[in-house]
Amino acid sequence: MRNPLRATGLAALVALAVLGSGCKNDSANPTGASPTNPVPMTIQTNTVTMAGISFSPATITIAVGSTVTWKNNDGIAHTTTSDTGVWDTGNMAAGSTKTTTFTTAGTFPYHCTYHASMGMRGTVVVK
Repeated sequence: MRNPLRATGLAALVALAVLGSGCKNDSANPTGASPTNPVPMTIQTNTVTMAGISFSPATITIAVGSTVTWKNNDGIAHTTTSDTGVWDTGNMAAGSTKTTTFTTAGTFPYHCTYHASMGMRGTVVVK
C-alpha cells in the first residue's frame, strides 16, 4: 500500500525543483533571459560631464526612453544645445545639472552655445 503523505511530499519537491529552476544564478546566462522569459527593457540614466571645455563622453549611445543628465564640472557656464532644435538646456552654471529624456530614435548632434567654436560638441545616439 502506498503512503499518501510520501507521494504528496515527493510531488511537492518536484514542483519546487521545477519552479525554482528559473531562479538560479546561471553564469552562462546571468540575466536569466530565455525565449519565454525575456529580460525587460530597462530605462537608463546616463551622465555626460562638462569639463575642460569638452563633453565627456563626446558621443553617448542610449535606448529610446532613456535620459541624459548633463553635469557641469567646469568652472564656467555651458549649455547643451541640439544642432536641430530638439532640446536646449539653457545656461548651466558651474556645478549644475539638467536632464533630458530622449523618446525618439536617431542621432542628435549638439554643442555648447558659448564654446562651439572651441570644439565643444557632442552626439547623442538613441537606439
